[in-house]
Amino acid sequence: MRRFHPRRVLIPVLSLLFGASNLADCANPPKDVAEFPDKPVIRQRPDGELLAFFMRTLDGTQTVTVSTSPETADNWSAERPLLELPKGIGGWGGPDCLIDKRGNIHLIFLNDANTGVIPTGEENRPRAGSLHSRRLDIWHAKSTDGGATWKGPNKIWEGYTGALNSIIETSRGWIVLPFSCLTPRTWGNRGDGLDAFTFRGQFDSTVVYSEDGGETWKQSPTPLKVATPDIVSAYGAVEPVVLEPKDGRIWMLIRTQLGRFYESFSKDGAEWSPPRPTAILSSDSPGGITRLPDGRIVLFWNNSLRFPYAYGGRQVLHAAISEDEGRTWRGCREVARDPLRHEPPPPSGDHGTAYPFPTALRNGKVIYTTGQGTSARILCRLLDPDWLLETEQRADFSVGLDDWSVFGTQGVELIDTQDGNKALRIRKVEPGWPAAAVWNFPSGPKGTLTVRLHLEPGNKGYVVGLTDHYSVPFDEEDLFHNLFNLDLTSGISDGKPLLAEGKAYELRLSWDLNRRECRAELDGVLISTLLLRRESGGVSYVRFRSVLNLDEREEGGLVIESVEAKLEFP
Repeated sequence: MRRFHPRRVLIPVLSLLFGASNLADCANPPKDVAEFPDKPVIRQRPDGELLAFFMRTLDGTQTVTVSTSPETADNWSAERPLLELPKGIGGWGGPDCLIDKRGNIHLIFLNDANTGVIPTGEENRPRAGSLHSRRLDIWHAKSTDGGATWKGPNKIWEGYTGALNSIIETSRGWIVLPFSCLTPRTWGNRGDGLDAFTFRGQFDSTVVYSEDGGETWKQSPTPLKVATPDIVSAYGAVEPVVLEPKDGRIWMLIRTQLGRFYESFSKDGAEWSPPRPTAILSSDSPGGITRLPDGRIVLFWNNSLRFPYAYGGRQVLHAAISEDEGRTWRGCREVARDPLRHEPPPPSGDHGTAYPFPTALRNGKVIYTTGQGTSARILCRLLDPDWLLETEQRADFSVGLDDWSVFGTQGVELIDTQDGNKALRIRKVEPGWPAAAVWNFPSGPKGTLTVRLHLEPGNKGYVVGLTDHYSVPFDEEDLFHNLFNLDLTSGISDGKPLLAEGKAYELRLSWDLNRRECRAELDGVLISTLLLRRESGGVSYVRFRSVLNLDEREEGGLVIESVEAKLEFP
């Protein structure tokens, strides 16, 4: 795999979102394929059958159960018991699963060694800094006959880890299981050398690996550390995922609290390079990664920033596809949205649309589960990867606002137009509430966004922002982080009104990140050339919002009749 470059990694990584496209005839948006009360891990047998693994308690015994489906993923069987787990040694969590090249099933578990972590639940777990009396060990079980009989489970690592998000079998036959482990590190005991000048959290990323099909396991001697943005609650390098590039190395993407993934490489799974930052923006959330049968790679993650929960939020899940081993990406389309995002977040516990577990299927599709908290947030969906290669998208207000982010706002609604269509109106009507709307479209380094709009009499001003990541509609700092900003109310240089009230305009924003500019035109007349505010690989979001202070209101607003995005690629 070629190394990531800040100017190139996301050039196509942000190249899709929901809506119509020039590829609409051959690729449909992601669809739900099952409703599960809990989030399973889904894997595919060599014969094509899908297996969904759950953890249940049956007659007082924690038991792995399995539901099966054909490759279409639309006809799931009732769950049946697969493996009873030993009693008395602790509460069990998981499982994660690997079906190796020989068809053997490997199940990976967490066990709390009777320290109370599993039964108390995530919301009651002790926070970083008070974990050393707790355990979450890693255990392994293996079946060579399709699940009829099992060897294990056997403990393969002892300590405290938080979650298991990835496991692979390499081309040389090694099984590599990445995870993060608790260390004694604190702000008062930061370590030596450069570590003494910063803080790298209480967790390191690492792996255990097996060279003999899971019979014996070894831990990597290389601790993988990443700095944190604070000294109290930030974990450090956690919940890594791995993939084997075609050059034979192993690539690790590491969750951090710094607004982006870090990466590390290994030639075999034992020794790893020091983590370094990638250009892939991310909230404090793990990714999910899988390789398609045709060799392409699909990445799932939360391309979200500036929200207090998870250092960026988990309201939407994105996906991108790479055709060159991760050198460049196309996508950054929203492939799942939190079904409860219009409600205030719960007072405790994990929530949102995160923790993706994708599996590439033999037919070229990807099945993935995602979501945390209540079962209403658990999603199981099927993705056609070619949908991530679309280059056009148009907002369709006739079907509602589900593909827009408008939660946490007031005065954002659909209205009827004189020609019988629907339009989006944004109006600052309630003191204490913002008025804003956010839309995701296929990403790219060059493209055009065309908006048909007008300002109502009595409006107090609106800004249009183009950017490369998601943030909530009520983000108060978006203007500082957008790639381009256009004030629709004031002239760029002479202070005269840019748009006459009540008159419909066609606004065209044409960006070219290689030229570091965006041309803004009204009805075909150039009104401004906006300069790129920071480095990026692609534009994938538009943000419309009122410029009024939170305690103000207005009589008229901004009416958006249509929005269309078109991307240009060589």
